[in-house]
Amino acid sequence: MASTANRKAIERLQQQADAVRLAAEVYDDDVVRACAVAAADTIQAIANKRTREEPILALPGNASDSELREARLHQAVSRGIEVYLPSWREGQTGLPNLLLRSALFAAANLVDEAVSEETIATQGDTSITLTGFRLTGYDKRVFAVCLDHYRQAQPLSTPQDIAWIRISYWQFAKALGVEPGTNVFKAVRGSLIRLNAAHLRLRIRRRDIPLPSLIDVAFDDGHDATPGSCQIKGADIIAFRIPDSMAALFGPQQWTAVSKSALHDFSGLPAWLASFYSTHAKPYPLQVSDLRKYSGVVCDLREFRRRLKTALDKLQGEDIPAAIRVAGYELQGTVITVRLTRWQA
Repeated sequence: MASTANRKAIERLQQQADAVRLAAEVYDDDVVRACAVAAADTIQAIANKRTREEPILALPGNASDSELREARLHQAVSRGIEVYLPSWREGQTGLPNLLLRSALFAAANLVDEAVSEETIATQGDTSITLTGFRLTGYDKRVFAVCLDHYRQAQPLSTPQDIAWIRISYWQFAKALGVEPGTNVFKAVRGSLIRLNAAHLRLRIRRRDIPLPSLIDVAFDDGHDATPGSCQIKGADIIAFRIPDSMAALFGPQQWTAVSKSALHDFSGLPAWLASFYSTHAKPYPLQVSDLRKYSGVVCDLREFRRRLKTALDKLQGEDIPAAIRVAGYELQGTVITVRLTRWQA
């Protein structure tokens, strides 16, 4: 929701606009009255602009369901004490651009290694610092499955309403698009533990974004502390909740409805590239060295160029969905420009 200072500033601007408009009514001079009304309109326009720039649009507690649905087409929304992520179509999952344009969910096979205050490479006027375990593309897939439960009218967890979502391992595996089995259940559990342990410090456009955690998780399964022990069954339950602080990453033009094909049909660098370019609306040149940093791939620059071309060639296949298909790319020296089919359309 709006910061306290900004919310008060918006309220003051709206009060000033109302006061100037009211004062305009007492003037007999048409010219003076028109100038006062114009001044009121200008003040109101400034208030409206500051409201639109807030990541979370605040609706009154008595806002209708229709008003809520319309507002959620564009950004995160609060209604009373309830906070909602934006809505997106079936077959997609909404994810913050900040995370998709960074090495947080790295396109690399990383071991479970704990880090403290590690700076994560990210594009643009943003910064991410991670404390916890390094995350991979698989963790992004698992996180996306959790976020997708908030696509409908499911509010995020707030201090006043700590709402848990409960789902079986079997259901979770199906949502990932894989066949349920013990190895899958273990992988899901491990990923959720890493996501639960991840604590981020974020800064977007010179504003600090408080985000205590990505997700809170609890398990009701047969896994105990004995090394090698795993009695997880498909019917065992995972309980998770995403805190309302996550909504601050879903402001206007700060999130993307990513095709589930981009999330689940690929792995490694092709998967990362499909998500990364989903967040952009047109082609533009990028330094190959920057793309390597953002993707989190660990190799020398020459090897990355080879992997990059291989990944982009893979995304040009005729069987690739048009939403993420690469129409072509130009690699000139140290700079690459990628063109997507949907941009041409």
